[in-house]
Amino acid sequence: VEVCLSQLPAVLSPNPVEYQPSTFFVEQLTAFEVWLEFGGRKETKPPVLTIVLQVLLSQAHRFRALNLLARFLDMGSWAVNHALSVGVFPYVLKLLQSPSKHIREPLIFIWAKILTVD
Repeated sequence: VEVCLSQLPAVLSPNPVEYQPSTFFVEQLTAFEVWLEFGGRKETKPPVLTIVLQVLLSQAHRFRALNLLARFLDMGSWAVNHALSVGVFPYVLKLLQSPSKHIREPLIFIWAKILTVD
C-alpha cells in the first residue's frame, strides 16, 4: 500500500507519470505456484490460499489464479475441503455467472471438484 500511495503525488502532478501497479498479487500467485510445485505437503493448507481467493476478484490475474486453484484442488478431497473452509464457494458461484469464455474451463473443473467432495 505504501508503494502505491507514494506514487500519488507524481501521478497527480502537472506532468503525470504512469502509475506502476503493485506486484503484490503477482508475487502471491508465484508463491502459491512454488508451493504447488515444490512445497505442497499432503493435507497442509498453503499459507497464501486466502490471498489467492482475493486475487480472483482481480480481472488482471483471475485466469492464472483459477488455474493454480484448479491444480490445488486436483491434489485431492483434503485440498477441496481447505478451499471450502476459506470460502471459495461464493467466489466460484459468482464467477460461474460470468460471460467470460476464457475462464470457463478452469471454473468448470473447480466446480466439478467441489461437487464431487460436497
